[in-house]
Amino acid sequence: MVRIERRYIALIADVVGSRSVPRIQRRALQHRFTHVIDDFNLKYSKMIAAKFGLLNSAAVVPDLIWRLEEDLPGYDFRVGIGAGTLDRPAQKYAINIDGPALHMARSAIESAKKTGTLGGVFPGFGELDDILNGIARLLWFQRSRWTRAQRRIAGLLRQGMSQTQVAKKLRIRKQVVSRQVLSPGYFPYAAGDWAWRMILDKQVDPLLRSKHGFSQRR
Repeated sequence: MVRIERRYIALIADVVGSRSVPRIQRRALQHRFTHVIDDFNLKYSKMIAAKFGLLNSAAVVPDLIWRLEEDLPGYDFRVGIGAGTLDRPAQKYAINIDGPALHMARSAIESAKKTGTLGGVFPGFGELDDILNGIARLLWFQRSRWTRAQRRIAGLLRQGMSQTQVAKKLRIRKQVVSRQVLSPGYFPYAAGDWAWRMILDKQVDPLLRSKHGFSQRR
């Protein structure tokens, strides 16, 4: 019987300029970062292969990137997302685990450092690399132009709230929500975000379970 090696998504996040952050601030940052990851692991437990960065599904990557940026404002993140196998079976925590998936994620982080790329770097997805990275760049560029208030409204809309519900929650007029949404181009952003998620869900995730894996570019 032919043995099929299981593939995973490895994700590594790195705070830009973390070494220059004062020690007390760095501790607070590490604490908040850990809280975000723990909360994410709990919410998406069925898609987590091992805590601290090993996923069964790529479809949750946009949510994780959003959460990092949303819950840790004022910091930029390099995020490397690699696909591949492991050298040993996944355990509860992604500690002392290595393999092609993690090599790809580390390579992505190094590439992001050299190029100054933010919003996620995807290597190891074969012919989908250019599509995933192109959408990631466009979405990050759009998010980076939003104010904190616009980002808050966009986050609530992204959760599925209507403009009326957002206005009620934030205790502002619906006209303000509409103006804040239309001005930064939230609806085109949402369309791109949805397309990105569908590619990860409908094309990347099936390839994780496929015998042949990802087709490499020629």
